[in-house]
Amino acid sequence: MKIVTLLTPLMVAFTIGYSPNEAGDENTPKGNKTLAVRTLPTASEEFPSEIVNFKSYAQNPVFAGTGKPGTWDEKIRERGYILREGNTYHLWYTGYKKEKNAVMHLGYATSPDGLTWTRHSSNPIYDLDWVEDMSVIKSNGVYYMFAEGRNDVAHLLTSTDRIHWQEKGALDVRLTNGNPISEGAYGTPAIWYEKGTWYLYYERGDLGIWLATSKDLKIWTNVQDEPVLKMGPETYDQYAVAMNQIIKYKGLYYGYYHASAFKDWREWSMNVAVSKDLIHWKKYENNPIIGNDKSSGLLVHDGKQYRMYTMHPEVNVYFPNDWIPLFNGTSTEQWVSAKSDQFPKAGWAIDNKILVVNQGKGESKAVVRGGDIITKKIFAQFDLEFEFKLAPGANTGLKYFVKKYPDGSILGCEYQLIDDAGNKDIANDTNDKRRTAGLYELFAPVSRQLKPIGEWNKGRVRVEGTRVMHWLNGVKVVEYTISSPEFMRAKAESKFKDVKDFGTAPGHILLQDHGDEAAFRNIRIREL
Repeated sequence: MKIVTLLTPLMVAFTIGYSPNEAGDENTPKGNKTLAVRTLPTASEEFPSEIVNFKSYAQNPVFAGTGKPGTWDEKIRERGYILREGNTYHLWYTGYKKEKNAVMHLGYATSPDGLTWTRHSSNPIYDLDWVEDMSVIKSNGVYYMFAEGRNDVAHLLTSTDRIHWQEKGALDVRLTNGNPISEGAYGTPAIWYEKGTWYLYYERGDLGIWLATSKDLKIWTNVQDEPVLKMGPETYDQYAVAMNQIIKYKGLYYGYYHASAFKDWREWSMNVAVSKDLIHWKKYENNPIIGNDKSSGLLVHDGKQYRMYTMHPEVNVYFPNDWIPLFNGTSTEQWVSAKSDQFPKAGWAIDNKILVVNQGKGESKAVVRGGDIITKKIFAQFDLEFEFKLAPGANTGLKYFVKKYPDGSILGCEYQLIDDAGNKDIANDTNDKRRTAGLYELFAPVSRQLKPIGEWNKGRVRVEGTRVMHWLNGVKVVEYTISSPEFMRAKAESKFKDVKDFGTAPGHILLQDHGDEAAFRNIRIREL
């Protein structure tokens, strides 16, 4: 599977000479500026929330294949492209019949709001050759479409009215020494233009992202003969990567790319990386930003904010999704005791903007305990981040999908938090299902990433549909599917075997009081 090649919607909406987003104002073109790149900001500023955190539109999908047998666009695939000009959204997409050896043709649709689309009466608007994975940019009244053709070879088409296109031929890509690149695929073209130079990002079998540049659109020369963005080392993009879009935002470049964590490419995700020179890229530590096999994504500015569209296997839209602080350092208003409607008066406290439980108790166990605390609200699909620090020997946990049962028990899936090496109950235990970041009693973490006791660690739980993932310090260590055969077997072998709806959404988030000292900070959640 491939994914989209995209450009800043603002950039394509204006004449090529502009460098949009130079100062973070997405609506105002900046004129013919020289390239100004500032020093990379701090980690917390490198990936602003408004361009990495998105929530699915309730009425998705907003555009899809007809589903009618025999129609030329019975199905759509790969990366389409959306360009907003004035008050109209323009969509180019690839349609095909559900049949063997189907040919990919180019379709066109428009929308006043990016949500309700009307197909053009002349569709398909181009059927002389294979067109998919397109990226469109406008310069001096001409629309340039860089697309993937037969055999995954990138080619160029041009138009003056968005509807009638002329073929200009395959892109001529050269090695750094001027010789042609080796035979084979070079597809999913993603284009950026700045200061008289065109930048072409392309993939070869989705096994890496290369960069070539051109001054005349005729000869493209690699900036290096190795990928500028490689697969891995994290699992989410270890088997495939391809660039969809480059945007410039607040002085930095952001590359949105699709990736697969699976050797057979059965599932794809959307991810992002940042650069200050278009060559050296740093991946977002919280990738993927959209999963659940939604891919070929691009950002489009709607006049007020960016929204994201994923284009495969249908068009879905996502709007900015701000984080909700569950603990911001000053208030516990999001929490109550698991056994009452009030926050505990003892055991829990805020100390220097940190939420602490059983402070100073360690393995001595607190005599006066506040008990577990839970969120007032319940959550189903979400991305949850938190930082924690354990005292020597401590044992505690964070639970989700927490429910109160008639017998008085309060149970949920537990992201285990424990001193793996120092807790006397598990120090020499071979049952890794009780290690930090594991799903307690069900699934062990695939690797141990716990920092030394006394240091802060970062945990993350993400729930997409029935897929649940645990991260520890930026590394995914657990992944499972709710109610899958593997989950049901693990549950049947655990102490939760008789709990009928254990591990199902929705439920509360819970912080455990296990009698030991632990500290928490920067707890935040966003619903998906």
